[in-house]
Amino acid sequence: TPIPPVPVRPFPAMAMQTAPSGAVFVGGHEAFPSRTRLVPAAATAKPQNVVSLGSAPSHSKSLGADTDKIVLSSLAGAAVGLSRTSRRQRTSRGAKMVRQVGPVAAAVAAAASAAKVAAAGASAVGVAIGAKSLSEKPTTHASGKKPKVVVLGTGWGAATFLQGISEQEAQMYDITVVSPRNFFLYTPLLPACTMGSIEERSIMTPIRRVIAGKAEYLEAKCEEVDTVKKVVRCCRAGPPPSPRDITYEHFPEDDVDGKLTFMLDYDILIYAVGAQTNDFRTPGVKENAFFFKEVDDAKKVRQKVTELFERASLPTTTPEEIEKWLSFVIVGGGPTGVEVAADMADFIAGDAKDLYPKLIPHVKVRLVNVGDYLLSTYDRGISQKSVEVFAEKGVEVMAGYLVKEITADEVKMKRLKDGEESSLQYGCVVWAAGIKEHALSKQLKSSLVEKNYGVSEDIVKTLQAPSPGIITDEMLHVRGSHGTIFALGDAATVRHDRTLPYAEQLFKAADLDNSGDLTLQELRELFQGASDEFPQLEEYAQYLASVVEPEDTSDDPRIASIAKVLGQGIERERRAFKKVKEFAFQKVGDRTARKGFESIAADLAEADANSNLLWDLEEFKALLDRIDKNLQAFPPTAQVAAQQGKYLAKLFAKGTLSGDDESLTETAKKSGPFTYFHKGSLAYLGGGKAAFDLPIIGPVTGAAAGVAWKLYETSAQLSWKNRALVGLDWIRSELFGRDTSRV
Repeated sequence: TPIPPVPVRPFPAMAMQTAPSGAVFVGGHEAFPSRTRLVPAAATAKPQNVVSLGSAPSHSKSLGADTDKIVLSSLAGAAVGLSRTSRRQRTSRGAKMVRQVGPVAAAVAAAASAAKVAAAGASAVGVAIGAKSLSEKPTTHASGKKPKVVVLGTGWGAATFLQGISEQEAQMYDITVVSPRNFFLYTPLLPACTMGSIEERSIMTPIRRVIAGKAEYLEAKCEEVDTVKKVVRCCRAGPPPSPRDITYEHFPEDDVDGKLTFMLDYDILIYAVGAQTNDFRTPGVKENAFFFKEVDDAKKVRQKVTELFERASLPTTTPEEIEKWLSFVIVGGGPTGVEVAADMADFIAGDAKDLYPKLIPHVKVRLVNVGDYLLSTYDRGISQKSVEVFAEKGVEVMAGYLVKEITADEVKMKRLKDGEESSLQYGCVVWAAGIKEHALSKQLKSSLVEKNYGVSEDIVKTLQAPSPGIITDEMLHVRGSHGTIFALGDAATVRHDRTLPYAEQLFKAADLDNSGDLTLQELRELFQGASDEFPQLEEYAQYLASVVEPEDTSDDPRIASIAKVLGQGIERERRAFKKVKEFAFQKVGDRTARKGFESIAADLAEADANSNLLWDLEEFKALLDRIDKNLQAFPPTAQVAAQQGKYLAKLFAKGTLSGDDESLTETAKKSGPFTYFHKGSLAYLGGGKAAFDLPIIGPVTGAAAGVAWKLYETSAQLSWKNRALVGLDWIRSELFGRDTSRV
């Protein structure tokens, strides 16, 4: 039930100021240490060493990373306190209110002027700092030593990090790369390898080529990370009994004879092991379906499909066997599943039609998806277009079906809308239904909990909270590792600070009358003042601002009307500026799920256990817990991992990180948080058609998009060699068709 409007009198406006001490003030009270300060916008007394708007601070961090907060908070502060500023000025405690229009214009002008001065100062000093950094790149590490850096993985995050750091910068560290895969795989084109549109080696780059002159490589698998001793245990199988045996298990899970094990100590660990295929504990998936995440997976699917066509061509094959063997099922309606189905459909409509003409009428390709839409994270128009293209290609899309079990002969399913059960006979099943946390990540979390047990209860709770990866801060630093571990890619979950650990400090700062309860007015002022620091509070602040009406204490209603209009205008401009900024530089704090006012009202009502429109500390904690659940991580895509790798390379290029809190703090002063620029999403639909979901422009589909998709995927390869090989593969497939040889 929506909370009815309550007439209230607003508190002083909140504006944000940055101090080297990092304390935060809400409503004049210190909220929590080591963060940005929130102080009343109309305050005349400035805390010592606090950077005021328009001043020329002496340290570059405030000018660089915090300028946007100064600008936005200036406008927000003016908007929140506009009505109060327009109505009165206090000459002393309990003095008579003086009402006039002048302060309204003055408040707006002051905020705009302050924003311009802050932005201009930041721009000038930023240019000077940038010019200095270009001419004075460090050549030796700040500690005078070469910290030992161990990189786990050779996927997108690790490869782009290793490529992004120069040979000169790498010499400041002793870098060792450990991975069971001695190459980088361009995964977006792996589905094109399903039936040979692209050859596997065309999208593989030897990792030793990438790290030449920068690091050492060890082909091994990491089994354990000891965060207390700062060592990793690695292993691989020893030589096989027969020198001709090349199919043995190179990285055995269990202890076997001849298994080689060694330890590596580190000062800094870069954790980029990726994720694993998620079977959702569905019976029979591991035993009967093909996963689709590695090169070997694509090879196996290609060999299986060719084998089934050849077996179905034999004169001894019965019609029932033909129908079964030539039934192909792909589970998963995301980009991987859609592109595997598209490549298979292209093969059947093209090469298979020429090579196996008698079998084509018996071929069936089905795409099973638990959701109602394919490519659910894309624009709805793209989802609909993909269904239309698949219908033209003869691919049956089965949306809204949950796979219950995969036996040796059938895929057993249940339709979600009515519970009806059905089954499909198959010759080959490809499972592309999603990913889950890597097994090593669970062990690493346990080690981090042990490291922080008895040291920080908040960190332990954070580490134990459910997440698809290792939780990091906005600098990709693993929480609780004290400067020793960075994580990126699918192995990491970048999470903005939660409000719940600061519940008591926030409650005390907002409870100005020390009543032990927070009113709607106090919640509104708290959320408005802290929403720049905790973006998950912003929508709740907007809701409270819409339902909590300020008390009209003005003698002249025209003044209140003017104040309200100006306040709304400034707030709209602030939101518009924030959206533009987020488009180019999206921080993880900006990724907050929008709930809508109805759901927010329900959250407030459910947290208010007594239904008295007052929230005590425990009820306030329950509310913050609900709010924190709206935080979202970056999507687990190659695009995100690649940008994280480049960001981390820039951090290491500064030559200050050495694996401790002090060096991390020093580096943080010179760097901002990781920001993500979304270039758009794309997927191949088959028949030479593709779909782009581009920012601002929107969805683009068709043959032209298909050409653009090929050009983009070719140019985005890690090396010129790979670009040449991929380009030649496209030409070869168009001119001569796919190679169906089973090798």
